[in-house]
Amino acid sequence: MTEVHQYAIKRALSAIPVLLLVSFIIVALIRLVPGGPAVIMLGADADPQQIEHLRESMGLNQPLYVQYVEYMSGLLRGDLGESYMTGQAVSAAVAHRLPISLSVALGGFFVSLLIAIPAGTISALKQDSKSDYAALTFGLLGVSIPNFWLGIMLLLVFGVYIGWFPVAGYVSPLDDPLEGIRYLVLPSVTLGTAMAAIVTRMLRSEMLEEIRKEYSNAVRMKGVSDLRVLRHVMKNAFIPVITVIGMQAGYLLGGSVVIEVVFSIPGMGRLLIDSIHARDYIMLQGVVIIYTALFILVNMVVDITYFYLNPKLRE
Repeated sequence: MTEVHQYAIKRALSAIPVLLLVSFIIVALIRLVPGGPAVIMLGADADPQQIEHLRESMGLNQPLYVQYVEYMSGLLRGDLGESYMTGQAVSAAVAHRLPISLSVALGGFFVSLLIAIPAGTISALKQDSKSDYAALTFGLLGVSIPNFWLGIMLLLVFGVYIGWFPVAGYVSPLDDPLEGIRYLVLPSVTLGTAMAAIVTRMLRSEMLEEIRKEYSNAVRMKGVSDLRVLRHVMKNAFIPVITVIGMQAGYLLGGSVVIEVVFSIPGMGRLLIDSIHARDYIMLQGVVIIYTALFILVNMVVDITYFYLNPKLRE
């Protein structure tokens, strides 16, 4: 078994207690939200005895640790429970909505790298030029502008006034590739802009540091072409950048919640907001736990990739 495999197993095992702790916090915090599914279903003016009877039938009158143990025992069997409001299985709702949210997040990820890698590279190679200042300005604006505001502006300009893209809804790229891409362009650009700005600034900084190192000058003095020097510089510069990319990729999942509301996309984010409004505890905690598991998974993959690419960590 190689060192990378051993590290991967160690990271996977360390993720288990984290997920258990986070799941308990989620279950506890959700039940601190004012109101409850019984009050929402019967109305605030309902008879208190009726509300208490409904809470008892739902198992909400049991101690918190009992509710948590029962929920986790079902979760370990692959059962996320059933919605209090619709009776739909949470796993079925997640299976339908998750691919939509992942397609939005992947679109944002692709757009961010499409912008960040050329912008960061050109900015580093042409330091103090107009291109460099443009990249730095983009990096500043990208992390400063709220993504919901940017989404609304893009929607108004390119959706309402110019009419190039749809203003709301979702079409799966698997069903209709061209139409699916048209629906994903504006949400992906909105979601990926902040990540592109962060990665651009990070890549520029790392590349400038590598360019100034002695090995870079030594390679040039040997007559190696600029393209090959650039390949070596980018390879070394990308090792720390990968960590930032991975962390931002995890944040894209959370950021998609706001984007789905702005563009009326029926994904996990929309399901999360609807569950909060309805105080649908089972659906809400199922969605949040899935988000948490995905975030942990992304970070675990990033750590393993970083360990694989950086030989110093294996010494």
